[in-house]
Amino acid sequence: MKNTMFLGLNKTGNLLLSPPMGGGLGQFRNHGPRNMRRIALTFDDGPSKPCTEELIEAMGEMNVKGTFFCVGQNAVINADLLRRMDAEGHVIGNHSLAHRRITSIKPWGGDHIDEGARYIGKILGKLPRLYRPPWGWLTPWEGRRLHQRGYTIVGWDVYTLDWCIPEIDGHAIADKARRITRPGSMLLFHDAYPGAQFWQKRETTRAIKRIVPALRAEGYEFVTVPELLNVAGYTSL
Repeated sequence: MKNTMFLGLNKTGNLLLSPPMGGGLGQFRNHGPRNMRRIALTFDDGPSKPCTEELIEAMGEMNVKGTFFCVGQNAVINADLLRRMDAEGHVIGNHSLAHRRITSIKPWGGDHIDEGARYIGKILGKLPRLYRPPWGWLTPWEGRRLHQRGYTIVGWDVYTLDWCIPEIDGHAIADKARRITRPGSMLLFHDAYPGAQFWQKRETTRAIKRIVPALRAEGYEFVTVPELLNVAGYTSL
């Protein structure tokens, strides 16, 4: 009975609060301009080792940059990796302190936002200005908290199931995502697991290795979210 109630609540929350349909009541930026073949790869829930390391190594070989929405707790335990991601040209966004949905739906409080940013800022020397809520759940009051703090709230229009455990085949993930990608798309992947310092996750990297050359062959250019949306990625401390 509890599992049925949880699944029902989860489905309702995803429908009402998450991108790319009506979730967030228009407060998400779910895609960039549709008249240019520019797209952005985005990743949630990291960083962790070795999975994020393997991913950015593959991306480096393909000369493609991503936007990583990092969990504050993960950033602290993998600070060296966060600095490496920044140095290699990837953009770091805020994905909350501890990836808990309850903090997004509470009508009060904002420590989950501020502490996530503080942890990232202490490591990088700059504060993220991009935010993606855990699970994509965005209430009107959470949106108000974020706008008051100067964030761009980033959603997506191409959703993948690379978060599933056990992992889904990366080539199947890539092929499905490629079919629904449009000019201006923001593709959602997951590079790691929230709260985990060490995590094995290979299929996301396989998916990226497959989808990048396939979409480039179709004339797409990969850019970061700030480039796609023409917004600031950071502000000074």
